[in-house]
Amino acid sequence: MDYNCQHCGENLDEGDIFECFLLKYGDPVKAIECARGYGWSETNKKHFKRSMIIQCENAPQYTICPDCKQKDPFYYKTFLKTS
Repeated sequence: MDYNCQHCGENLDEGDIFECFLLKYGDPVKAIECARGYGWSETNKKHFKRSMIIQCENAPQYTICPDCKQKDPFYYKTFLKTS
């Protein structure tokens, strides 16, 4: 996945979730336990992102870049099914 904002180009990657918890706790067992709570595994290494989720009371939530404040900072390809 590309962790750069599609609008301003800033890197929004906060790093591998396991590595972040390992730095925080210094205990690999606790770090793996915490990382797994975020869906991290050896085969599915996930990262924290700096993007911010905005929850509206009367509208769908959306994500913004913390630097440029633009909506939808990540570019997601949409796949169309063709017959």
